[in-house]
Amino acid sequence: MGRHAAVKFHDRAQAGALLGEVLAAQGLGADTVVLGLLRGGLPVAAPLAQRLGAELGALAVRKLGVPGHSEVAFGAIASYRSVTGRYLVPSVHHHAQASVGNTELQAVEDRAAGELEVLAARFADFAPSVAGRIVVLCDDGLATGATMHASLDVVTRCGAGQVVVAVPVAPRDRVHAMEGASAIIALHSPREFSAVGAHYEDFSQVEEETVAALLRDSRNPEA
Repeated sequence: MGRHAAVKFHDRAQAGALLGEVLAAQGLGADTVVLGLLRGGLPVAAPLAQRLGAELGALAVRKLGVPGHSEVAFGAIASYRSVTGRYLVPSVHHHAQASVGNTELQAVEDRAAGELEVLAARFADFAPSVAGRIVVLCDDGLATGATMHASLDVVTRCGAGQVVVAVPVAPRDRVHAMEGASAIIALHSPREFSAVGAHYEDFSQVEEETVAALLRDSRNPEA
């Protein structure tokens, strides 16, 4: 699949179902905790967790965007069960320090931390313990990898046993070891990569109510 740069998923749910088949074939099952990165990772994580018969949870993350170029991440922060994680993209962070200074970068991080606190509190009831357990961290794709690095940091701090990163798409040069991850699974890893959304036919914004409904339904599958 990774050989064809033109490969597109219909939507996040289809991508998650495909990831679920791959992880089930590798032996992961009901003893696994699947955490979707808020918000775009949840529609991928939900069908994946359903396929494995695994517990589904939500992990709050916020990208730290360079002032004036907010789409470019100089880092990310994450929160889970009142524990926080942080990651800085070395080259981007150093360049941003030189161009805008530490004061502006700290202001970005302070604002993001406030938003992160609200997001984590909103989904605090869907944060199962990961201590000593196999954890699958799931997002709709990797770009810089900043939010996934921050997520790895926080679940490691929470005592996770084995951590698997599972994404539908990631640049080929990103599909390598991340500190804290025992494996990285990407269905599609093109050599030339522009944006995660370019690999979906439907990459609509994911609303919080959609996320909440997916999490509720995972607890009441017959409802």
